[in-house]
Amino acid sequence: MAEELFQDQESELLAQLEERVVKALEAVAALKKENAALKKDVERLEGELNANRSKSKQAANRISKLLEQMELPSE
Repeated sequence: MAEELFQDQESELLAQLEERVVKALEAVAALKKENAALKKDVERLEGELNANRSKSKQAANRISKLLEQMELPSE
């Protein structure tokens, strides 16, 4: 009788452990998907940032050239 009780408790503990492991694996899988999506977002945003930097640099160069053309001789 004591052996059966011990086996039942052991089985219950193993079932609980299995449930925890399954939940942990599900959480890991979900986090991997989220990580992959976030990496794609980072790549996209880095691309946008680089494009905006380039546009800003071009605009600054244009403004600089226009200012140079507007300068009048001091004489």
